[in-house]
Amino acid sequence: SAQVAAKEAAAAGINWTFAPMVDISRDARWGRVMEGAGEDAYLGSKIAYARVKGFQGDDLASPETIAACAKHWAGYGFSESGRDYNTVDVGTSTLYNIIFPPFKAATDAGVRTFMNSFNELNGIPATGNAYLQHEILKDKWNFTGFVVSDWGSINEMIAHGHAKDKKEAAELAANAGSDMDMESYAYVDELAGLVKAGRVKEA
Repeated sequence: SAQVAAKEAAAAGINWTFAPMVDISRDARWGRVMEGAGEDAYLGSKIAYARVKGFQGDDLASPETIAACAKHWAGYGFSESGRDYNTVDVGTSTLYNIIFPPFKAATDAGVRTFMNSFNELNGIPATGNAYLQHEILKDKWNFTGFVVSDWGSINEMIAHGHAKDKKEAAELAANAGSDMDMESYAYVDELAGLVKAGRVKEA
């Protein structure tokens, strides 16, 4: 199904999709359960791998492939009471054995992009979470693609109480490993100034 979708999208001039969603969720109240692969991390990992391969094939230079995006990194499916944007409070065992495996499978399949999530984890919004984006994804898993924020999630760090304003939110997100800002306009408005001020490294 992902391969067919990729061929049709590529034919229409689309070269990137915000899929697959590989969140494991066990709360039927969460409105996005139909988008994922269910409750089981093993099955979810197999489907994540297959969908990435379907979208991207073995060669993204092929005119019949599009770039995939594994989302939402990480823990979005465990939002308290199934409410979007809510906090996530899980133990290390759940994080490593349930939440992480489908994302690791997507990485093993060569996924080129990740999307971070709205939720916080251990009190830190995923968009500004260097543990998730740098330590695990880019350093431990050697992910060489880029991370896009979820819709407006850089500004959402203000609502979480993690950033005081858009400038601080942009600084926190950039330094934590969020490479592309979707819809907050925080990078467009603030990133050049933060680099000039030495608060975000140009590299």
